[in-house]
Amino acid sequence: MDIKKVVIKPLEPLMFRSQGEFEPLITGSHTSAQSLIIPRPSTIAGMLGYIKFNDGNITGDWLATLTQQLGDVNIYGTLVESNESYFYPLRMGNLFALIDSNTLCSLPKIFESAGESYEKWEKEIYDIFYSEKNKLFELINFQDRVGISLDRQKKIVKEHYLYTARYLSFKKEINYVIFVEGDLDLKGDDGKTNETVVNFGGEGRVVKIEVQDYYDVRAKDLSGDYYLALSPILIPDCIIDDILEDDLIVMGKVDKISLGFDIAHHRRKEMLTAILEGSVIKKDLVEKYNDLAKKYNIVVSSNPNDNIFLRYEKIGYNTISKVDCSKLEVRKILTKES
Repeated sequence: MDIKKVVIKPLEPLMFRSQGEFEPLITGSHTSAQSLIIPRPSTIAGMLGYIKFNDGNITGDWLATLTQQLGDVNIYGTLVESNESYFYPLRMGNLFALIDSNTLCSLPKIFESAGESYEKWEKEIYDIFYSEKNKLFELINFQDRVGISLDRQKKIVKEHYLYTARYLSFKKEINYVIFVEGDLDLKGDDGKTNETVVNFGGEGRVVKIEVQDYYDVRAKDLSGDYYLALSPILIPDCIIDDILEDDLIVMGKVDKISLGFDIAHHRRKEMLTAILEGSVIKKDLVEKYNDLAKKYNIVVSSNPNDNIFLRYEKIGYNTISKVDCSKLEVRKILTKES
């Protein structure tokens, strides 16, 4: 199946909300939100599902509806692109960086030196986040905004309702990039099938979408010792202790994340445990996850082929990339690449 590169070009400041901030069901005297740097897969997949089948047909839960809308589309992502170069997320605890391929290539050597001197390892890792190797602040800016609540019937401002939001703005022209296998026709308003303008994210910010032919970026095997999470790796709570006890996460962060807001049903989507994007894992984690997932299938459904975590993978979660200097290759945790 052919691979397409999908380029998402922001045309204005963006807001990608995470859990713990204001949302449609929260009110109060003062609420606030700060945008994520990189949109989560459910946000991107929701946009593509809306484009692909904009017929208002909502059946079942949000994930069942979305996977039905996407059809045979499988999503891999997400990267940041600027000036025809890719930038990769990197995370250590609450520290976050965007790094180029040269810095990415240096990571295995740093990891291998950890056994010789932890102090040296720690210094080299911190140097990535606090030096020019971190391209985040060359590319990304933040725009603080203050909002009020309006009584539309009386046409007055409601008392005691105030919110602040930190939006993403951009110092340079950047794109968000995902890779897609399957049939993705955008059906733009001008008749073009390879580009369109669409609303993106919970606040409907405007972006331009372009679909381009691309080489097959899917990894054919599980080679290499280290992998970078390009999207959150969702982990069932019943196996998280087994994953953590073997020291299979080299650096990064494990946290509870929300998968967004289900607008059709006016409620928050589920919250799940995840290894966050930008974390680095060992190859053994992929193998152990698959072994443990066989047991988890029994818990999820009596049908061993009905694995909800495979459906999360379909919309873009669990995307990983090998940490080395070869060409870009991506794969999923559970899905076997052919």
